[in-house]
Amino acid sequence: MCGGIKMTERTKKIREIYKNCPVAKENRPFYYSGDRWLSLGFLEGWLENETALTTKLRRSLSEAHELDCAEPIIDDCELICGKVYFPKYSPEEQARFDELAKAFRMSPTAKSTEVCRARADHICLDFEKLLRVGVNGAIDEIKEKRRKLDLSSQNSLYSFEVYEKKEFYDCCIIELEAVLRLAKRYSEKALELSKKAAEPRKSELIKISENLEKVPAGPAETFYQAVQSVHFYLFNMFGLYPLGRPDRYLLPYYENDIKNGVLTKEFAQELIDNLCLGVSGYVFSRAACGFIVGGSDGYGNLIENDLTYMFLTALNHIKMPDPNGALAVNEKTSKDCLAYAAHIIKDGTTHPAIYNDNAIIRGLCGYGIPREDACEYIHTTCAEMSICGKSRMYTTSFTVNMPGVLLELLQSGIPNNFEELLERYFEKLEFVTKNGNENYVMRLMEAGRNGHQPMRASCFVNDCISAGRDVYSGGAKYSYMQPIFIGFSNLCDSLFAINTLVFKEKKLTLEDFFEIVKSDYKNSEDLRIYIINKLPHYGNDSGEIDDFAHSLYLKLEELFDKKELSAGRFCMPGTFSYVNHASHGAVTGATFDGRKSGMSLSDGCCPVQGYDRSGPTAMINSLTGWDQGRFMGGMVVNVKFSKSAFDDNKINVFLGLVNTFTERGGIEMQFNCVDRETLIDARLHPDSHRDLVVRIGGYSHYFTDLMPCLQQEIIDRTQY
Repeated sequence: MCGGIKMTERTKKIREIYKNCPVAKENRPFYYSGDRWLSLGFLEGWLENETALTTKLRRSLSEAHELDCAEPIIDDCELICGKVYFPKYSPEEQARFDELAKAFRMSPTAKSTEVCRARADHICLDFEKLLRVGVNGAIDEIKEKRRKLDLSSQNSLYSFEVYEKKEFYDCCIIELEAVLRLAKRYSEKALELSKKAAEPRKSELIKISENLEKVPAGPAETFYQAVQSVHFYLFNMFGLYPLGRPDRYLLPYYENDIKNGVLTKEFAQELIDNLCLGVSGYVFSRAACGFIVGGSDGYGNLIENDLTYMFLTALNHIKMPDPNGALAVNEKTSKDCLAYAAHIIKDGTTHPAIYNDNAIIRGLCGYGIPREDACEYIHTTCAEMSICGKSRMYTTSFTVNMPGVLLELLQSGIPNNFEELLERYFEKLEFVTKNGNENYVMRLMEAGRNGHQPMRASCFVNDCISAGRDVYSGGAKYSYMQPIFIGFSNLCDSLFAINTLVFKEKKLTLEDFFEIVKSDYKNSEDLRIYIINKLPHYGNDSGEIDDFAHSLYLKLEELFDKKELSAGRFCMPGTFSYVNHASHGAVTGATFDGRKSGMSLSDGCCPVQGYDRSGPTAMINSLTGWDQGRFMGGMVVNVKFSKSAFDDNKINVFLGLVNTFTERGGIEMQFNCVDRETLIDARLHPDSHRDLVVRIGGYSHYFTDLMPCLQQEIIDRTQY
């Protein structure tokens, strides 16, 4: 296998370019949205097309105009081209942008964007189809579908559905043709640069030009063209669209080129490194976008090949927050592959995360997805599950602060016993969940009416073209709501403390306990220390509280067996917390588990930070003591190891830990391999640790760029 190919000087140079890439951040003055970058080109297109018959058509025309205004950017040494155009506006252009942005904010599209916050991306495309037919193939398919619409029939005058399909097809063609024009300009730019370049760069630029003449317009013929086609289609959608399962769809091109002697493994690694670095060029701050390698196919056969190792190698070469790479593991995964992943994690890369192939496929099949599709799962961005090229998962559709619900409940009255408390809690949780779900469905309706996304994304999601509907309108084969429940471990420990101290030991009344909590444990520090140090906590392989946690999860599952909650869409919940465990914790009062006001809530499905004191095996036993299969919206287990835990003598201990986790049905593990002392020093001396990358709640980021509450949360995690 091809693990351990050395990073080339070219890759080192490209890495430095991308480390300084001006990806969008909230404080950038000339981009309107923190999630979607709107340039002057888009806004000019919006103004010029105000007479478009529908908002969707106007949006697609604006998307096309933005692409037509983008200048091709080809950096020195690059082999894979396509970079978001970040223009430096003149004072006049900046004034024009500000004027148009202000007008755009008053439009229905902008209003729906601001009000609904429905994600336009978080979709994995059908790359196998892109590489097989190219953009022109998709255009031909769309034109044939449009030709067959019964527009000449008098009955079509009364069929909104026919015209809705025509609108969708027209939008797709407008955007796809703009992609082709941009690719042609890139090809011409590369050829122009070649005329002034010396060898070997001259030949490289000519090859780049030739590739972009062929892809993404047509089918890919070589591995090089396949990699270029995937990147070029993704970068210009200005959002989070993962690379899917590249060791599957790229493998035929790789094997054919290696067999024919037109590709070396070393050059293939350079191309993969360049592809992965390219992801950093369009992933904005506080986000994630990546790939999964490994796992099994629809027949249960292991996927493990040269590309599996080479994409893992790319993570080690890059050592940046993105791409958010992962390795799918099952009982057939070789020890060599898992050990190789462990050595990469040891280097402080934070990637790959480990995904349990069997448990995830089984969980997705439980939602009615057949195995041949379920095995093509991908963490859409951070940790939430979707199906490559066939789904639209509405991740983090709404967030439920579980301990916050308990505090709100007690504000309205104190129950008489613990059974009544649980009953009332889950009644309130059901109300909050149903309300959040219905609100988000309404937001999706609003987003769908106003063309909230680039329609070219739907061109490679099955079955949008066949159905004549974009993903917002139900064109995807699978569509799931993925609400997120945060602070589960805080809730579990809090309820256990209430039951123990109030109803079993009768040390104080619930009224008194609630008053102490509301006071942030003022004058009751002894009680807080007793709760933290003397009561059992979830995550320590303690039977009584683990059984209690299991019962709470079962009650949570019951909420989603009631179809009226889904409002026409399936709900696929998760405990993936992103940064919400910190942001919600900052505005949540003290809780009954000893947590003080403003402190972070527990992250993912992990124990409360610092409360797991019995070692990683005990922690895993607790977290996998129940079936996580219903929680495909994200089940993140963050584990923090010291550097010494990964020395050569202990690597087998790590491998045993991962095997235990997967055998017991855990969904995902991700790792920080960094000493607590390093984190504290980085907070005090950030300039000395600018490249320190850490895992947060499903994604990675530079530690020194995190808000203080997140830095503290990571420091507080138990270190093994």
